[in-house]
Amino acid sequence: MHTDSIWSETAAWVEAIGAIAAVIGSGWVAASDSRAARRREERAEAEVRRKEEASDLATRNAALNLAILASTQIHDLYVRLQDEAWRGRVARVSASRGLLATQQMLIAFPIQSLGNAPAMVAFSRLPGSLATAAEVYANLEKAVRAVGEGERNAIFEQYNKQMERLDDVAKTQLSDLRTCLQLDAQKTPRPE
Repeated sequence: MHTDSIWSETAAWVEAIGAIAAVIGSGWVAASDSRAARRREERAEAEVRRKEEASDLATRNAALNLAILASTQIHDLYVRLQDEAWRGRVARVSASRGLLATQQMLIAFPIQSLGNAPAMVAFSRLPGSLATAAEVYANLEKAVRAVGEGERNAIFEQYNKQMERLDDVAKTQLSDLRTCLQLDAQKTPRPE
């Protein structure tokens, strides 16, 4: 009987060790599942952050591209005015029509999406600059047509100075916006 009790004890120990191994194994499997779930969550969070960063970068790039368009149109208007002063006449097509579409895009841009107060302020100045450029040119058209040939040079000179200042202001606004958007320091995030 003593042998039976050793075998019983051994069987009990084997059963106990098996139960302990089963508990440890299920704990290890549960921990493994937990680690895998945590890794999935971390990857999902990283992907969401990457998408948010890419969206933020795209928004800032769109704002900068619109600002470049506005600044370029003001500069082109200044160059056009210089050309017309040289020729001594004003083109029949009003520049304000060409600037209106850009001005509407600037006004419609969701400025709050920039999420940066200095950038929003810098961006908000551009529609006014475009409107001023269009108005300066429209007033030039009226003034030149209202006077005789001999008086046109003085008018062109006066308006040319106004457009030169406006062109300089637009370039400064563009530079300020570019600085506020911090695009030079950013690199485009790449998908992993």
